[in-house]
Amino acid sequence: MCIGLFSPLFAVMLGLAAPASTQAQTLLQEQPQPETLPDAPPVGWQLAPGLTVSGYATGQFLAPLGDTELPDNPGDVNNTQFSRRARFNLSHLSAIAWWEPAADWKLLGEIDLQNIAQLPSGSGAQYGAAASAYVALERVYADYRATDALTLRAGKFLTPIGHWNQDHSDPQTWTVLRPLISQAAFPTSVTGLMAFGSLPMADQWLDYQLYASNGGEWRPSPWTHPFDSAFGGRLSTSLNPDFKMGVSLSRFFERETPGNEFLLAGVDAAWTLGRAELSMEAMHRRSPGGQGGERGWFLQGALPVAGRWWLTGRQEYYRRDVDGWSSRSTLIGAVYKGVDHWTFKIEWVQLSARAVGQPAGLLSSLTLAF
Repeated sequence: MCIGLFSPLFAVMLGLAAPASTQAQTLLQEQPQPETLPDAPPVGWQLAPGLTVSGYATGQFLAPLGDTELPDNPGDVNNTQFSRRARFNLSHLSAIAWWEPAADWKLLGEIDLQNIAQLPSGSGAQYGAAASAYVALERVYADYRATDALTLRAGKFLTPIGHWNQDHSDPQTWTVLRPLISQAAFPTSVTGLMAFGSLPMADQWLDYQLYASNGGEWRPSPWTHPFDSAFGGRLSTSLNPDFKMGVSLSRFFERETPGNEFLLAGVDAAWTLGRAELSMEAMHRRSPGGQGGERGWFLQGALPVAGRWWLTGRQEYYRRDVDGWSSRSTLIGAVYKGVDHWTFKIEWVQLSARAVGQPAGLLSSLTLAF
């Protein structure tokens, strides 16, 4: 059943490996240029021909409510939100470098120093399991552009499930912390192979990403269970210039998770009107034996109000069937985007009764991209 579900996606990949015909190349030239796929750095400095560096730094102020309930295993979710203590936190110091030695080749690496300084400092239940400093290997991979419609990637890259996980760096998001479904339902990184590209479809483009891994993740995060093996894909398209949607499918084995074989399906969409934005994601995972079911969704909006100020809001729900663990939250906030690649965010998060795994209270951050 699983093979039958994904075989059409891999058939597309195999077909694209062949050289494009003259007619296909002409068609590609006549079509509008496809949009850049996720997983691209926001800004950068060119140090030498073909060599560029970038990065960002984020400081957070978290003032969670005293009655915030921690999950039984806070390490299941990679957030510093599981603290009952107010604190300042240098949450991210990220360095990205990529080298393009030839037109068809690119090598990229990213290291992220997480939670490297906190005031007041401390550890334990009052601070949460994710409060410790950690050096994360976010990405390291090589790309080869084989044809106009096919690029091959090898190494460690962000898992192409949904949109948020591939575009989650602080300078590119509207909120201080990411939604649960973008990190709790699947490992956020995968080490293996991926094929991706864009195909002409009428007067639009169909973007695809297909990936496979046999496990062995390079420097896995201590807060998530990495893949033992995985394969899947994502298809996305712009139905018109203002509306985008995607579909994700994955079959994976998760290390150290009971009944660790899972099937995951997800949908995502984004709609823009001028500078306003509305987006959503929904996912459902289950095991073939019916165990380990998890599902969730979020709906998020950003509305420009004055100059560089936006109002933001998000409604989110997540549930884990095996133990009834659930979370429902409402977020209301504001974002200011400065001229020189800096962003200030402030928001209030309210939880429903007995929700766990999410922050509650006042959250704010200041991010500088360089």
